[in-house]
Amino acid sequence: MKVLFDVNHAGHVHFVRNAYRQLTDKGHTCFITASDKPLVYQLLKEYDLPYFPMGHIGKSLLAKLFKLLLHDLRLFLYCLKHKPDVILGIVAIRGSHVGWLLRIKSIVFTDTEHAAKQIALFKPFTNEIHTPNWFTKDLGPKQVKYSGFHELAYLHPNNFNPRQEVLSLLGVEDGAKYFILRFVAWDATHDKNQFGISLKTKRAIIDILSKQGKIFISSEYELEEEFKQYNYDLPTAYLHDALFYSTIVISEGATTACEAAILGIPTLYINSLHLGYITYLERDHDLLYHILDQEAIITKLEELLDHSTLKLDWENKKNHFIKDQLDTTAYIVDIING
Repeated sequence: MKVLFDVNHAGHVHFVRNAYRQLTDKGHTCFITASDKPLVYQLLKEYDLPYFPMGHIGKSLLAKLFKLLLHDLRLFLYCLKHKPDVILGIVAIRGSHVGWLLRIKSIVFTDTEHAAKQIALFKPFTNEIHTPNWFTKDLGPKQVKYSGFHELAYLHPNNFNPRQEVLSLLGVEDGAKYFILRFVAWDATHDKNQFGISLKTKRAIIDILSKQGKIFISSEYELEEEFKQYNYDLPTAYLHDALFYSTIVISEGATTACEAAILGIPTLYINSLHLGYITYLERDHDLLYHILDQEAIITKLEELLDHSTLKLDWENKKNHFIKDQLDTTAYIVDIING
């Protein structure tokens, strides 16, 4: 079978990379088409995954609509040439359009309830919409629910072996405490009117953590001068290894917060945006804390730092969580194999 993976975000590279290799090993022919968004091409190259570049998707609404039409055309021509049997991706809008036009089966994954515009663009055209069980929106008869997370396509124990070499790359001794902060740029469509960590609170967090261990900041924007000394500058492919060995993660980004929590790291998610998977990880498994009040951030951080069995307790929570979840890569492979 010929399988086309359509990639639109750096996280989508992680989502498809193991399925690409497993399906290729089983004799399937796999292709990747990819948008030129931050880190996408870089990650594909780091993982040695061949891809067809689709180009930028635009920034303004008008530019995005124009680029969508252009990308639909590019993908249409690509599919005419390579004749895939199925197109699969996260929020694969152009994949659903071209699949509908060429009568190619399209399978879309989504885990973001508030992405109403994107859902409206793929829902009428795709064949199947796969969402996790905790997804709170009803998408109709095309919706297929499964017990899992997008992040478990690459962080499930079946697929993830942390590389301890990341510690030497970070300059951290084995067993030493260190902390990862993730700041977002607030320029995505869904970030409009949302907020995260104030500058005052960032300074307070760094003041507290700097007395406990090293700090690394992964940022979508160029950091303020006062924070540049903490810049995380390892290759992107090492981020999950760095998360795995960290002590506490504080993130404005939902994906990083989810990844850290799934790896069993105590996590503070600081973002006014409410998401089903964040609620599930907090309410059902106590793996992270979604906090909006700036003073409460500091209170919870100090509480975690005073927790004497922090690492062991979160390891037990993670193991309990994993028992209830599917290996998402295996799930994708099973879908393709029928």
